[in-house]
Amino acid sequence: MSLMEYMDEKIIGLMNELQDEIARQSKESDADENGLLDLSITINDEIIPFEEKSLFEDRLRILLPETFSIMPSEIATLKYPSEKRPGLIYTNESTSINIAFNYTESPLDDADLDTFKDNMVQVLKHSQPTAQWLEDGVKDMEGQRIGYCDFIVPASDVPVYILVFFVELDGKALLCTFNCTEEEMKEWKPVARGIMSSVKITFGEKGEIDI
Repeated sequence: MSLMEYMDEKIIGLMNELQDEIARQSKESDADENGLLDLSITINDEIIPFEEKSLFEDRLRILLPETFSIMPSEIATLKYPSEKRPGLIYTNESTSINIAFNYTESPLDDADLDTFKDNMVQVLKHSQPTAQWLEDGVKDMEGQRIGYCDFIVPASDVPVYILVFFVELDGKALLCTFNCTEEEMKEWKPVARGIMSSVKITFGEKGEIDI
C-alpha cells in the first residue's frame, strides 16, 4: 500500500475517532485558491479540461478533471484493503493523483465546522508529528462553508502532499481528500484548492444517501 493510500485510510479512521468528540501555482494564472478560473488548465504542456460532477444523488457539485475516472472497485480493493476505504475515488490514469470522497457517520452541523476542523487538526498533528503543516481554516465559498487543512507527509521514497476538506451534508461530515507527490505539488496544489473552492451542496429531501 502506498503512503497516499494509507493516509486516505488513516484520515477516515481519524474521522471515526472524532465522532464522539464532535457529537460531538497547474500554472498560477490558471487557478488560484478562489476557484478554477477556467474550465481547463495546462500542466506540463498538457491541457486538462474540467467538468462539473454531480455526486451523492446530485447533492454535491464539484469541478473535477475530465481525464480522471472512478477507480474500479477491484483496484480500490487492492489499493485500499481496509473496509474503511473511501466510498468514491477519482484518479488519474496512473493512479498517482487521487481525489477521494467519504460520507462519514460523524455528526456535523455547519455551525460546529470550526470546532470540527480544530479537532481534526489536533488528531492529525498528533498522529503525524513529522508532517510539515501548511495551513488550516474554514472558508466561506459563496455561502458554502468549507473546512480544510493541508500538509506534507515525509516518506522514504517521496514526500506526499495532502489536502483534506470537508462540509456538512444532511447533518454528517462529507470528507474529501486530495493527494499527490511533493514533486507534483507545485502544479497541483492550486488545482486542488480550486477543486475545493468549487464545492456546492444543493438542497434536497433528506434521507439515506447512496454512493
